[in-house]
Amino acid sequence: MTTTPLPAARARAPLWVRGTRALEVAALVVIGIAVLVEFVIAATRSSPAGFASAAVIAAGVVVGYRCRPWAGLALVAVAPVVAAVTGWLPIHNWSIACFAGFLFALRGLPGLPTGLVVGVANLASVGWYYQTLSIHTNAEASIAAAAALALAATGSAIHSQRLYTAELEQRSREAIATREAAVDRSVAQERLRIARDLHDSIGHEIAVVSMHLGAAEVHLATDPAATAADLDAARAGVRSVLRETQDILRVLRVGEEGASLAPTPNHGRVAALVESYRAAGLDIDAELSGFDRPLPTGTSTAVFRIVQESLTNAERHGEGPVSLRADVGERSVVVEVVNLRRTDGRDTSGGGRGLVGMRERAESAGGQLVTRDDGRIFSVRAELPTLEQEDS
Repeated sequence: MTTTPLPAARARAPLWVRGTRALEVAALVVIGIAVLVEFVIAATRSSPAGFASAAVIAAGVVVGYRCRPWAGLALVAVAPVVAAVTGWLPIHNWSIACFAGFLFALRGLPGLPTGLVVGVANLASVGWYYQTLSIHTNAEASIAAAAALALAATGSAIHSQRLYTAELEQRSREAIATREAAVDRSVAQERLRIARDLHDSIGHEIAVVSMHLGAAEVHLATDPAATAADLDAARAGVRSVLRETQDILRVLRVGEEGASLAPTPNHGRVAALVESYRAAGLDIDAELSGFDRPLPTGTSTAVFRIVQESLTNAERHGEGPVSLRADVGERSVVVEVVNLRRTDGRDTSGGGRGLVGMRERAESAGGQLVTRDDGRIFSVRAELPTLEQEDS
């Protein structure tokens, strides 16, 4: 299954969000040019005060941008005050401080404190230089304060929106990953279902064919008629395997969701299953009761497959008679199969996949299955509900 790489989702961020990095660079360029101009003006006028204020604000920008934003903000705010106190016109410094406040807020400093610090410093520097805060004679002080607040608020808003967009992108990536994991899980469950149906249905038929061929081998030298009957039964079993395989392939081709590979089992279906094993030579003591009651589809399929797998295991790994009890009550169906393990030295451990499949069948129908093995007696007991299970 092909999936869209997660980095591609990141590349689809809005254009203006991707441009916030360019805003940082632009702010740095503007500040750098303004500081350079300030140094040139101070050099042409041979003003130590101009050099000092320009150096302080340049240091503040570097410190705040590289490592310590609050310390850098403090230096940036002090620079116009230093200019005003030393008699240097602070207009360049407070303008640079406004852009520096925008830059620091864009990089994460809270907008309101940043704007207040720079705004108050700008207001104080211009008021000190002109010796008045009256808007009628000195509107520049109010403009300096308002500009600092506006630029810091703008930087903070852009930063918050960038964080919000990044969070949305992260959630989208997580949602995509969750959806893909759910799809993969569904595919794995469907593969498991198909494998389980193959094991249950075709495995049963092949076991019956093997029993008939074994009987034919025994009868070959002494009873030609019985041998012919055994071979006919084996041939019928092979046809059944082909039919089951074609059914499975047909389901795979049409992609039927949750299609069942066997009809809903009832008393006749289970009884026919038992008789097929008896005909193949397996000694079965069976008691089936209550199967005239209707059963949920999941429970019916589970009962049939559990009986089928239990009898297949008994034929492959057991000896002697097999005891089968299946009773449909008002609230549950109880299936119990007991057989003896082989004592002829053949390996009777099996692969374990059949037991896992039976347990999954029982759990999928809302029931449970328990196996017991003392080394000689092996038993399977399943209890399944007779009522439809409601989704929680």
